[in-house]
Amino acid sequence: MAIEKMGRDVFIDSNVEEKEGFIRTGIDKLDRLLEGGIPCGFTVVLLGSPGSSTEILVKQIAASGEVTYITTEETKDEILDTMRRFKWQIPNIDFVDISEKYYSNVLKGEQKRVSIYEQRSKMKLKELIEIGSTAIPSTVTSEEDFLAIVSNRTKEIGEKKTIIINSLDFFLSQYGQENVLKTVYAAKVNNLKNKGALLIVMTKGVHGELFERKMEGLADAVLELDVIQKGSSFERYLSVKKMRNYAKKIGIARYVIDDSGFVLEMIERIM
Repeated sequence: MAIEKMGRDVFIDSNVEEKEGFIRTGIDKLDRLLEGGIPCGFTVVLLGSPGSSTEILVKQIAASGEVTYITTEETKDEILDTMRRFKWQIPNIDFVDISEKYYSNVLKGEQKRVSIYEQRSKMKLKELIEIGSTAIPSTVTSEEDFLAIVSNRTKEIGEKKTIIINSLDFFLSQYGQENVLKTVYAAKVNNLKNKGALLIVMTKGVHGELFERKMEGLADAVLELDVIQKGSSFERYLSVKKMRNYAKKIGIARYVIDDSGFVLEMIERIM
């Protein structure tokens, strides 16, 4: 096994030509690492360790063109604020703001709980005992099926479009792993049919090794962001762990986060 090292200067000065059958990420250096971008129809799992700045990378990809962005970690306004801070051009992004829907539902549920508490506090002891002996008013609000939202939206996407799900962590906190896997598989099938690029973000090392292996097996490509401490400093690495039918793309690149966003520096490609 040989390792091909590509120096920083060569890497930065090179441009990536448009290639038929690939969808560009909009980050030239990342597209060079992937030798053209993401192959059409691919489902990409992006595993990020805490502190690896995964959220900046996916926002930068979202700022590259027409993208459907399913967000659970931040609201649409928070994402746009970050894009403006980095001075990226903001294209026509189709936001599916599950974060806003979820927190709105949480607040509605809390308001209902407080309202019921206020009503009970005004009741006499005898009335409370009578309620307790029959039935306590429910505080549960009707919940939206967020997995169904993902399934429906991925069906509606046009050809050769990019879909970002940031992140799968939210769905895994709300639903069983098997239900989440079924939804991801359905999204994968729709993306394959539309010859698009489906990018799914997940925190590394949180949901169990078995589930991570299942996600990696389902994915066509796996990218991993890691932070490694070296002495008093930290170094960040992006690994292309898997690229179905494109073994030459497997490699590692060091990256930094600066005022312009996510910047790749050096590639070590495993041949």
